[in-house]
Amino acid sequence: MRRQSFKVSAPIFFEVATSSGDVEILPGAAGQVIVELRGGPVDTYTIELNGSDLLVQPSSKPSGKRRYASTDIKVFVPEDAAGRVRTTSGDLVVVPRLHSLVLATASGDCRVDGSVTERLEAKTTSGDIKLRDVGGNLVVTTASGQVVAGSVGGDLRFNSASGDARVAAVGGAVEVKTVSGDLVVRAANGPLVRVRSLSGDARLGIPAGRRVDLDMQTISGEVISHLERSAAAAVPRRSLAISMRSVSGSLRLENAANSA
Repeated sequence: MRRQSFKVSAPIFFEVATSSGDVEILPGAAGQVIVELRGGPVDTYTIELNGSDLLVQPSSKPSGKRRYASTDIKVFVPEDAAGRVRTTSGDLVVVPRLHSLVLATASGDCRVDGSVTERLEAKTTSGDIKLRDVGGNLVVTTASGQVVAGSVGGDLRFNSASGDARVAAVGGAVEVKTVSGDLVVRAANGPLVRVRSLSGDARLGIPAGRRVDLDMQTISGEVISHLERSAAAAVPRRSLAISMRSVSGSLRLENAANSA
């Protein structure tokens, strides 16, 4: 194992990269950052702190058997740090509360247990993404990975080929482009929902007290509305513009309280 620790006096930005190992971002003590590497060619990694910027990444390409060895990384950071993590096949777990986070992986799964107070951006090929709460915007681009998220305070941007997205609540606009992936938003609290799909289904929960402007079109799919009268108050407090178009996918609206 290789272990290094640093004293810090300001919120840090960490950048972590690895090819075939798992990455864990864990809660650390205030004013301190700890990096632990296990397995594989740990001596070939660069670990350095420049001001408030922490860098952990391979510094050279191992040869022979070491080239295919996996190196796991643990980074202990104070709360409200910001960071970027890149992996190829390793899984990623993030536990502490962070200010912002950027994730990129090919086949590794990502799990963010702590909240992200501002923006979270994730790119994946086939890895799944499970998130807790994002205070700001959530941007996800995936080929076939699945996304499950709690509340999103800002906008949701989701681009997918066949990956599905399931989100508890979105406070801002929802913009979705997918080929065959499905979308579920249990509570669309923002002013706009725009969905473009080839064969994916879309299911929206509409909060009460909204004036809903609808533009829903599908060629061979179904348009289904289970909105009850209570979902639209006599004097709506806010308006919601919904534009959903699909070729063969089904489009469904229901009261937010009944969404599942």
